[in-house]
Amino acid sequence: MYVLQYTRKPSVTQIQLTDYIYDPVRIEFDMSDKKQYRRAMKAIHTVPRRKPRKRGRKKDITKLFYKIDHFIKKGDLTPIKPDYLRRFRSIPILPLSEIDYEGITDYEKLMLKALLGFSGFFDEVILCNDFTYFDDMQEQLEQSGVSFRNRFLHDIIIYELARIQIGIDNYTAFVNAVRYFQPLFPNGILHDTDYFPDVDLVSHVLRALPLEMLQEYFFMLLDEMYEYKIAKNRILIWDGQFVHSNCSDHFNEEKESYNDPDAGFCRHQNKVYGVGYKVSTIYAYCGDRTIPIFCELFAGDTDEYTVLRETFEHFFSVGYEDPLVVLADAGPYSLENLKYFFDKGIVPLINSKKSIKNHNVMQLNDTYYLNMDFVPEEWTREELISLMNIRSEIERQFSHNIVVYHARRANVRGKEMVSKHRYLILILDLLKILAAYKLGRPDLIGKTRIFSMSKGISFYRLFPHLAQEAGFQIFFPQESVMPTLFKEG
Repeated sequence: MYVLQYTRKPSVTQIQLTDYIYDPVRIEFDMSDKKQYRRAMKAIHTVPRRKPRKRGRKKDITKLFYKIDHFIKKGDLTPIKPDYLRRFRSIPILPLSEIDYEGITDYEKLMLKALLGFSGFFDEVILCNDFTYFDDMQEQLEQSGVSFRNRFLHDIIIYELARIQIGIDNYTAFVNAVRYFQPLFPNGILHDTDYFPDVDLVSHVLRALPLEMLQEYFFMLLDEMYEYKIAKNRILIWDGQFVHSNCSDHFNEEKESYNDPDAGFCRHQNKVYGVGYKVSTIYAYCGDRTIPIFCELFAGDTDEYTVLRETFEHFFSVGYEDPLVVLADAGPYSLENLKYFFDKGIVPLINSKKSIKNHNVMQLNDTYYLNMDFVPEEWTREELISLMNIRSEIERQFSHNIVVYHARRANVRGKEMVSKHRYLILILDLLKILAAYKLGRPDLIGKTRIFSMSKGISFYRLFPHLAQEAGFQIFFPQESVMPTLFKEG
């Protein structure tokens, strides 16, 4: 018989089985004494006690095991070695005979071919690509009752692209700059050369234009990329970039939301970004070029596991070719996301978190940690590192959005409007890539500050300098002759 004597509650008596067989033997324990307490607990170990609660979330042990199909699908992964995965064909250089676009003179073509320091005019980005799409869309929208106030959607889009190309973050500043410098804006690409739109008109037109139509135009340009074999979905890189909404970071107590109700407050790696959106973008790595192929926006407080998964689900639903490899940073790492790609026969090279210990994670170097259960067994450490190094390419793609386009903060609010803002940036990127290819200058692809001049510039002062840089000799440097190469007819 065990007697547990407590000071603050009644004593507990436990009768043992032997007490019924033999004479009872009374053993007392003073539970206020730590030694006697431990002895009592050992003596009455058959007494059910509540297990101590473990800190943290409950773990699902079924996630630590793989089904048999996990190992069977190993054979479905790509047999191509990493060295060949990284190889891509160079873009061919088109001869002058194949460069024929109305509005682009032979002199301009020769300058692009001979003067390597010359990166083209902004007019050529428009003239080389099909902008009749916006005329068709305007006609379709006007028939459904949408008003564009007797102005051209075609021209508004060109002005917005010019603003982004120059790097002015809002249209008001763009209007002020145009009025101050009075540039000879490229009239050859506009429908209405006598009217410069004000802020109210541009805002009205961009709100009236559905986001789906901008996305459709983006995919039309992307289809051209695939047709010319500029882009290939072999290695895809994913990452998210924060863009601040045009609102305050303070929570509105009366509305019980932020001034932009679609946005969310973003914190990432102990850094506060504010109220805005995560721009989830997929790029196709193609050797010496990286092409944006899909984009979607999420509220700033959305976790990266969800952002990655939903972005690729929507991308796969578009119908483009599936990749062989997907690269991502450690933010969206999870067994569920790894298995999602693995089941599709895609190698998920998602950097693991350093703190994860219960997964089959190998440390490749000081930066990369990779779950080896989802990687072909024959790939070596060096090959994996070479593939993981590609992921930094998306950081270079994101940097020009901030440094060149000044797009850290959107000049609008609302998910749809901010999405339009980002799609205009991606459309401009694709337009410049296609223009560089169509003008026989594939070496310009990947450079952001190309096609940055207007034909109205005082180019006769700049031309001799570019010619000398390209190796030409100026015969009469003392003569100052203004060329007439920009006059049509």
